[in-house]
Amino acid sequence: MKKKSHKFLYIAIIIVLCIIIAGLFLQLRISTYQNDFLQIDLKVKELTKALNLPLIKEKEIRGRFFLSELQQEKTLSIPFDYPLDKLLLQIQEELSLRLVKIHQLEEKDSKDQYQILAKVGSESRTTHTLRFILKKIKIALLIDDFGYSKGGVVDVFLEDLNIPFTISVIPGTPQAKSVAEQAHKSGKEVIIHLPMQPKGEFNPDYKWIILDKTSEEEIKSIIKEARKDIPYAVGLNNHMGSLITSEERPMRALLKAVKEEDLFFVDSRTGADSIAFSLAQEMGVKSTSRQVFLDNEKDIDYIKGQFQQLISSAKEKGKTLGMGHIDITTAQALKEIVASLDERKIELVYVSEIVN
Repeated sequence: MKKKSHKFLYIAIIIVLCIIIAGLFLQLRISTYQNDFLQIDLKVKELTKALNLPLIKEKEIRGRFFLSELQQEKTLSIPFDYPLDKLLLQIQEELSLRLVKIHQLEEKDSKDQYQILAKVGSESRTTHTLRFILKKIKIALLIDDFGYSKGGVVDVFLEDLNIPFTISVIPGTPQAKSVAEQAHKSGKEVIIHLPMQPKGEFNPDYKWIILDKTSEEEIKSIIKEARKDIPYAVGLNNHMGSLITSEERPMRALLKAVKEEDLFFVDSRTGADSIAFSLAQEMGVKSTSRQVFLDNEKDIDYIKGQFQQLISSAKEKGKTLGMGHIDITTAQALKEIVASLDERKIELVYVSEIVN
């Protein structure tokens, strides 16, 4: 009996010693980890200060079970004008200079943002996850006046210009239906370019046109017919229309019909006193308005300059709309612009992606 009790005592002593040793080992591990973490955290703070990038978000994550293994996630914003080609190398150099182990360093280019992901820490573990994020600006391009012809410059826009953009087709024109079908097949977005009465003299020779005297029922009928004429149309913008877009009665009737047809509306802003966009917003119609005309002058350098204005507008608002016309000079200018576009910063989108 004595031997048995001694045996149990020895076992109990061994168990207690094991617990004490395990506790000491755990305490040492925690202490070592915390010391490593604090040293690396200091160096990461030095890195973010050296890069001079704004901190958006900071989050601490505790380790698994009862281990006090702290990890930290930091999200930093990359300003639009920051030179991205140098940033990855700069992060690598700054971390290496401070003897911080880089476990992962990679670029990720998604639809809405460009990101550099860095996982750093000691030799044996990751202590910090750093995300450097540049939120892309959205630029929508709307090219007007399709429908009068096919082939030639139409093919340059629809087949050769391999970017997302939206075309507007004048209803009742000879090639309206076939051009809309070709555009849809080529992955372009289609909307109706509806003629509307401008101020001063104008040519009323259109199959469908909204005039100052057009009744609400006639407006509703015109939009229905125009939509039948242009397959795949998802929106509508005004062709001319400086008079109509400045008057509440016809615009209210038109926007009501647009909403009923489940279309969005684009105010081309052909007149400085247009109420079209503000009225559309008031009526709950999905809508946007033109910010920059790209090609008032048929000159490549001029169009490139106007595109820079688009970029400035998008930097301020996050998204913007530029309008141009079906012209070979505009097509060539856009080809050259796209070839040098930094897709890590700028996302070209359809007009439907920026409507409010």
